[in-house]
Amino acid sequence: MKKSICIEKLFVDLPFYERFAKVREAGFDYIEFGSWEQHDVKRIRALLEENRLKLGCFSGDKDYNLIDPAHSREFIDYLKRSVDVAHLLGCENLVLHSNALAEEGRMCTAGNEQNDRTKIACATKNLLEAARIAEKDGVTLQLEPVSTYAKPGYYMTTSASAADIIRVVGSPRLKLLYDIYHMQLMEGDLANTLRKNADILGYIHIGDVPGRHEPGTGEINYGYLKKVLVEELGFDGIFAFELSPLTTMEACLEAMRAF
Repeated sequence: MKKSICIEKLFVDLPFYERFAKVREAGFDYIEFGSWEQHDVKRIRALLEENRLKLGCFSGDKDYNLIDPAHSREFIDYLKRSVDVAHLLGCENLVLHSNALAEEGRMCTAGNEQNDRTKIACATKNLLEAARIAEKDGVTLQLEPVSTYAKPGYYMTTSASAADIIRVVGSPRLKLLYDIYHMQLMEGDLANTLRKNADILGYIHIGDVPGRHEPGTGEINYGYLKKVLVEELGFDGIFAFELSPLTTMEACLEAMRAF
């Protein structure tokens, strides 16, 4: 099983570049983070090699909204730059959002005033072009719905809101990033929703509800969901722990290793 650690949620008591060694010491093979632009990507590449780590994903959009026609050119231009960085870092996945999230966790709300027809049309247009780039350059785009509990005003807040457009685009390089924490808050019925979207599942984010902590600390039956994903659906992608410890880092790491 491929397990990834989000280093913007874990080991945050350390400077960013010191977290890579901690992920390796903890016994995990993959890491991920959000935006790349504020970091030294050559240093990241060296740290990945030094610690024998793989980069699971990072964000490919930053400040540009998928749903805003005024952002379309900049959205695609920034995606192309992100693809170049992905190649440099040996990363196969780029995360996209309906409303881009900046490095400080801010949400870009430009375009929210548009009507639904415009947002959906713009998102579809941009994703068609983005998918062509991804197919040409050999990366996979992971479109992530996010809960309004975390980001009030976010547009794609359910699995269907992203999945319907993914299926219209119809590219093997455009997948659904299913964040179990966000989707439990927004729609529940997790197992059946995973089954319904098995054909487009590309990446899994893990965090329990409430609090976005490690599996086993809240209301989600992660043991059952793991069985559905791995044994029933044959999902062989990355399970990424995007969460913070409920109590101690040691207890959190133990729960993640046991998953």
